[in-house]
Amino acid sequence: MWVNGAKERWMNFYQVCLASLVVGLREGSDSKALRRASERAGRDLASYMNHLGMEAADVEDALALLNAAMGLADRFRVSADGGALMVMVHKPTCRMCPGLIHGSGQPTRMCPLYGLFRGFLEGQGIAALEYDGFEPTDGGEWCVLRYEV
Repeated sequence: MWVNGAKERWMNFYQVCLASLVVGLREGSDSKALRRASERAGRDLASYMNHLGMEAADVEDALALLNAAMGLADRFRVSADGGALMVMVHKPTCRMCPGLIHGSGQPTRMCPLYGLFRGFLEGQGIAALEYDGFEPTDGGEWCVLRYEV
């Protein structure tokens, strides 16, 4: 099982995430391929954390666990309403945003967190999700990632 090899090599969470993204990106280079790759990375990170005994109780706990391991952003907000889940990522502190790195500062279809969060939450067994939209939306100081539960 791959998680045993990762543990034996003392791979950190970044290395697991990046290795998984590289494997997933072989499938193509558009936003859909990145989303599939980041979902895979999320599931792989969840499997690795489960293997290490790191399991979450709910969505907020799972995202806090992932953020503690990866340092994705300084702040997240989570809200659930019926069959909808909304994750808000603090734009000024997001360390994964290609839009911020390339100067636009706006949400983009190439956001790796949209797929990463879905894959991680599903991999931890917290929620089965579908995307509610093609990309995160602009919520002022926050990027808004919407999912259907």
